[in-house]
Amino acid sequence: MSQGNGAENAANGPLSGIRVLDFSMFMAGPYCSRLLADAGAEVIKVEPPEGDYMRKSNPLRGQHSGFFGHLNCGKKCITLDLKDDGDRAVVQALMPSVDVVLENFRPGVTQRLGLAYDDLKGLRPDLIYCSVSGYGQTGPAAQLPAYAPIVHAASGFDLAQVEYDSRQDRPIPNRSTTADILAATHAFGAICAAIAHRQNGGGGDYIDVALMDVMHQMLAYEVQAVQIEKVPAPVIFEPIKTKDGFIMIAPISQLNFEALAMGAGHPEWKDDERFSTILARTGHWGQLTAEVAAWAADREADACIEALSEAGCPCTRYMTVAESMAQPQVAHRGSMAEVEDGGGRYKVPNTPFQFSNADVQARPWVAEAGQHNDEIRAELNLDDGRRRG
Repeated sequence: MSQGNGAENAANGPLSGIRVLDFSMFMAGPYCSRLLADAGAEVIKVEPPEGDYMRKSNPLRGQHSGFFGHLNCGKKCITLDLKDDGDRAVVQALMPSVDVVLENFRPGVTQRLGLAYDDLKGLRPDLIYCSVSGYGQTGPAAQLPAYAPIVHAASGFDLAQVEYDSRQDRPIPNRSTTADILAATHAFGAICAAIAHRQNGGGGDYIDVALMDVMHQMLAYEVQAVQIEKVPAPVIFEPIKTKDGFIMIAPISQLNFEALAMGAGHPEWKDDERFSTILARTGHWGQLTAEVAAWAADREADACIEALSEAGCPCTRYMTVAESMAQPQVAHRGSMAEVEDGGGRYKVPNTPFQFSNADVQARPWVAEAGQHNDEIRAELNLDDGRRRG
């Protein structure tokens, strides 16, 4: 696809001038490099000769995967057989111009390929090299294969959710990629910190990001609670059923609770000794939830939300993904961006952070496998007649 204005705008990104060589596939690594590209870095995605297998993953438009484009827009794409000496020579020739290497192979693979940090830093002494894996690069679990669902189960995350719902007797089926996205954003932040450290004279660095570690970071309450013998039952935010759907309320502060009482037309809750203070509400949270549920049961969701919002209580109606994408606030922030691949144009979430003095946004193209082979080989004077893609 043509790079259009996205490439021009990338020159104004905060990471403009940073070149990233990206060996990663699936989600955690590619979303990290997507954020780097959004911030203006030149990301060169390395795929096997047949292309990243995610290119054939649903949802598809014809033969083009929106899932792949969601994670890989704005990158240049080259195809290399990393087991081939000649193709590894392309990587070696690129290295003097590369600032960051990103990979999410199983630990040990890059060493066997001769593409580990210790192999490449000789070609770029101030190289920043980031590895993303399930459990980290060393240790008794390092070699275990891991995707997000595995780490969710192994971290305690899935069983913690069961504990908060007395109706469940087993972990619920899901397709959550929480660990991948968390690992990607941690890797992105670590890479940016390493770039700043290098610019301040600190040299290059090797970064090791583990999905398990980011999940434990997310479980802040649970990690602390298991270290204490007796912990009062926590506040559990439950869906409240209305006549035509469900709502969620989160009256966390005292002012939030008072707004809930007024919005629901029950000012007496403010003086009820079960609810009048944060400590009392924590101990009687189930009773407060039951009171709110009784109030909402014969009302429509939108009417509940209108009453509570006007009073100042944090709340929302449960929405589908399509409904959420169509919200006016999403349009106002430009939270969805259009990208294009061979299957047409479609929306992807834009970068979650916005700058006032730099261009940070999803770049609007999705490259074909091997689209930039000729460009990169010409730059390196490696035109040996082998064309990929």
